[in-house]
Amino acid sequence: FPVTLLETTQEALERGLATIEKNYAVSVARGSLSEDAKRQRLDLFKGSTDYGDLADCDLIVEAVFEEMAVKKDVFAQLDAVAKPGAILATNTSYLDVNEIAASTSRPQDVVGMHFFSPANVMKLLEIVRAEKTAPDALATIVELARRIGKVP
Repeated sequence: FPVTLLETTQEALERGLATIEKNYAVSVARGSLSEDAKRQRLDLFKGSTDYGDLADCDLIVEAVFEEMAVKKDVFAQLDAVAKPGAILATNTSYLDVNEIAASTSRPQDVVGMHFFSPANVMKLLEIVRAEKTAPDALATIVELARRIGKVP
């Protein structure tokens, strides 16, 4: 899947992309991924520090600090740029997804997607349906989880 990685600074973005490349390099060294497959996957990543670059995304997964005020601020910004029907997911492990969803004009499109750490290794993906999460958004997330090799 094409992925846009959004960070607050260029330095943080470069660190994040370097970590992704390092994780794929480990897979190549172990023999579980070819060098060509690594390159193909890395080519699907685009980095940005501009929320506007998320405007065409079908799914946006937020993974900021576990602080409600920070998450609400991020979701307000996502709400302003995301296209209609885009699913907005939070990676929270314990904050109230209903409260996060209420900070948007589209609570039906908000869902919890808690990736267990390390996310590139752990198979379990906790999916949290909020009170107003639409059935199609939930079904989409369950199917996506399976397609990326997770156990929803």
